[in-house]
Amino acid sequence: MSTTYVSPPLDPRQPAPGAAPRPPLLLPTLGMNVLIASGTFLVAKQTLADFPPLVLAMLRFLLAAVLLWPLTRWLRPGRRVAPADRGRIMVLGLLAVPLNQGLFLHGMQWASASHAALLYALTPAFVVLIGFFHGDGRPTWRDLAGMALAFAGVLVLLLERGLHFDPRSLQGDLLILGAVIAWAGYLVLGRQTTRRYGALVVTTEALVAGTIMFLPIGLLALARADLSAASAAGWGGVLYLAWLTSALNYVSWFWGLRYLKSATVAMLTNLQPVVAAALAWALLHEPLPPSFALSLALVLGGVWLTQSARFSRPGGALAAPAAR
Repeated sequence: MSTTYVSPPLDPRQPAPGAAPRPPLLLPTLGMNVLIASGTFLVAKQTLADFPPLVLAMLRFLLAAVLLWPLTRWLRPGRRVAPADRGRIMVLGLLAVPLNQGLFLHGMQWASASHAALLYALTPAFVVLIGFFHGDGRPTWRDLAGMALAFAGVLVLLLERGLHFDPRSLQGDLLILGAVIAWAGYLVLGRQTTRRYGALVVTTEALVAGTIMFLPIGLLALARADLSAASAAGWGGVLYLAWLTSALNYVSWFWGLRYLKSATVAMLTNLQPVVAAALAWALLHEPLPPSFALSLALVLGGVWLTQSARFSRPGGALAAPAAR
């Protein structure tokens, strides 16, 4: 799961990040988290061979909601969203599920797993850009330099598609880019609500709201789909996306934030496009041309600049997994 930046309040009953002794399984768990998040792109691409994108999105988030809703009630007992904030939760649900996931899964039909992972690494740059238009303050020179580098990396990626006359792949990349923008918008608009209720509560509430909004579209697509030929691997992919990517990874990530500093967690996040590209090359035999290495260097360099600018400010942001 690629990550970006929100600021959930610290519970005074919990140890400050980096202050408490680390559990022995902490780093192996976060390493597995990066592996699962990176594998999400490969699993989504393979699962789309058995399920139409709209049906897959509905199944994924129905199953994720069934698990996350009681889990959140158990982990955050007594925390409820006030009626005055319900409208904002609906907007966040629209951004996170129908827009982010609709575009992501449609794009993954044609985009390569390595390209999609790299495009999601752009999320921090889009958070800064959308935040500026939202009134969150003027970007610093490091923000601007980081965004310029990251967007140059994407331009190299998209030009490589165009020069090779691959319109379907280019269309897939552009749809994934739209999904990233929707997710960045979610993070910017959800910042205050997240600070008030915590990231796990807001994400679960938004996921449930978005799933309810998406149901009519998903059910209509389901009525036209034939799932009788769906393979066991396809159903396994649905469960992977719902319960590993959208549920287990989210809880384990915030467990990690209790013991590690935000900058450390963010650096682990930046491994995802590298790991995803390696997995796609090894398992899906996706080619990795020299232009991809240049794109990767530009995007990760730009994201590092943007992240360092964020973390150097008072009340710097915490990393939170993206709801792919």
